[in-house]
Amino acid sequence: MSTLVLKGPYWVTVRQHRKALWWSLALAAVGVVVMAASRLWSDSAVEGLRATGCAFDSTDPACFQNARDFADGQWFARNLLGYVSMGMLVLPGLLGAFVAGPMLARELESGTYKLAWTQSISPARWLASKVAVPTALTLTVVTLLSLVFHWSWSTGPTNDFPTYWYDPAMFVSFGIVPVAHTLLGLALGTVIGLLVRRTVVAMGVAALVIGMAIAALAWLREGLWPIQTLTGHGLSPRGDVWQLSTGMLTTSGERLSWDDCYVARPQNARQCMTDRGGVAEFIDVHPASHYWPLQLVETGICLALGALALYAAFRVLRTRHP
Repeated sequence: MSTLVLKGPYWVTVRQHRKALWWSLALAAVGVVVMAASRLWSDSAVEGLRATGCAFDSTDPACFQNARDFADGQWFARNLLGYVSMGMLVLPGLLGAFVAGPMLARELESGTYKLAWTQSISPARWLASKVAVPTALTLTVVTLLSLVFHWSWSTGPTNDFPTYWYDPAMFVSFGIVPVAHTLLGLALGTVIGLLVRRTVVAMGVAALVIGMAIAALAWLREGLWPIQTLTGHGLSPRGDVWQLSTGMLTTSGERLSWDDCYVARPQNARQCMTDRGGVAEFIDVHPASHYWPLQLVETGICLALGALALYAAFRVLRTRHP
């Protein structure tokens, strides 16, 4: 990251935390390499099976080992993406904890911020520089990671071992939600760092609060866009359809849950539902077409909460250091 085009407190911020910034870029590069490796490994498994003339579901004993090698290769490729998705899941907490602790609380705890404020730099400008640098890094690096993840995921392991867009770790790994989550983590880390002013404590509090915020968003996600209800007989949506709840409807429209009959009469749950008045099945779903609406609504929530957190941070700074 070049510091030649940066001036004033922005240059100082990059200079102070250059090691952490370089480590961030290095870890991002590792993530890109891992995602590319997943894609290439998956292609290699497909080409290897195709070269043998066997199909994955072949019943020919001569193809069993070839099919097993293919399955092992696809599982390995899928697991590589799984590791990256877990990293994307915890990224907001890591960034927020770094901003709360080493970037802000440490300066407030040690008093080194006073030196900056004696150099014709206002407290607001000092804080703005602390926020702008990780924000620029987030918008650049996380956007790149999201794009590469989508490329690797959508063209990688075949449908024999699918992962779906609504899986919690997948949903926060591509699209615009990863960037929104990370910006929210940055904003929460900023206000927590100013409030706590103790490096280690601020890092722990930030990680906890951000983790709770991300968990709350995951819990609320299914209700962020109107749910579609399918009704009929023999319903079995698969693939990209996110199934939320299933059951049967009575003639009056009352919903009956399968869970009650699975507990009461596990051997004949369907007859149990019929005896209770069920006449048609229903399934609440989010089809694949709801992916972008869900992404946009969750992003809007994150940006709104992040803006409130940053506003609170500047208010705290102004109150304590008018």
